[in-house]
Amino acid sequence: MKKLSKYLLTILVMLFYLLATADSILGKDTQYREIEYDPQEAPVMSLTLRNLFDGNQPYLVALANNMMGTGSAQLSQDPDSVEQSENNEIADNSDQEQPSDNPEQPENPAEGENPEAAGEALADGQQTAENQEMPTEDTAAEVPVEVPVEEQIPEPPVYQLATVDDDYFCDALFIGDSRTVGLSEYCQELMDRSTFYAKISLTIYDFEKKAFLKLDENSEKITIAQALEQKKFGKIYIMLGLNELGGGTPESFGEAYAGVVGRIRELQPDAQIYIQGIMHVTAAKSNNDKVFKNERINERNQVIAQIADNQHVFYLDMNEATDDENGALTQDLSFDNIHLKAKSYALWYDYLKNHAYVIAENIATE
Repeated sequence: MKKLSKYLLTILVMLFYLLATADSILGKDTQYREIEYDPQEAPVMSLTLRNLFDGNQPYLVALANNMMGTGSAQLSQDPDSVEQSENNEIADNSDQEQPSDNPEQPENPAEGENPEAAGEALADGQQTAENQEMPTEDTAAEVPVEVPVEEQIPEPPVYQLATVDDDYFCDALFIGDSRTVGLSEYCQELMDRSTFYAKISLTIYDFEKKAFLKLDENSEKITIAQALEQKKFGKIYIMLGLNELGGGTPESFGEAYAGVVGRIRELQPDAQIYIQGIMHVTAAKSNNDKVFKNERINERNQVIAQIADNQHVFYLDMNEATDDENGALTQDLSFDNIHLKAKSYALWYDYLKNHAYVIAENIATE
């Protein structure tokens, strides 16, 4: 008897489970539209159990009563009937709520409201909105806006060519080969005022390699770069390149030259740097020598002229003071077709005095 009871109980539970599952599946299309979760994620029998707990009839019971003519008001309609009912309600509302002929009234006044009253309410609402203070372009302009202040970068000074006096060279340094050595020996004005780091056969490649300078009698010999670390100058004049004609290319020479200028800028950031074009040789020398040719000198002068930025570095073609009509060193100015005679150095110095780059506003005071 007990076994039979267990079997019957098991059958009843399974039958209830099947019926509840079928009820939930069949009724989900109608009932799940009214609850806010995905029917695909709802547990099985949740709809049937919800109806039972809420005191409603399960879907199958309500369907059976409806088919037998004893339909219940709690029966949920199928999707088609629900859609049809919604369409009927929309049609009924559209028949009742026709747009008013008065354009000032809303087309769809609220349910139960008098269209005229609704129009008056809307007009009052518009009047209230119009009376409210709305932001305008003028009021918006009055609102302070914080604008980040950018740091003002001072404009670089404008330099102009000017003529200067002898004292302009009191803080000047001249770097060069044997030609600059001659300038230091035969130009008295510069001998009394300027400093010379010059040596016979010096090249641009010796700037940080050749130690030949002694700043005093007791010091050891140091390179030009090392000397520039110890003493500051206002102007630095460079005349190098003649001894480099026998090797390299204009481009490699220009790179080395630019490197030296850059290094000087690091060591002497406040100094004006003057790149002097390589002095020509005479036509006799240029036409008969395989190395010292003015064509080669011109090629290299074009390269180093491009290093000048006219702010910190300036290019001076001093050949204008010593060339003849053919662009070669004037024969009468040289004793060996390469170097100037003692009296010829005055031309070089005069050129430098008349070709100084001075800040425009300071020209009147120089």
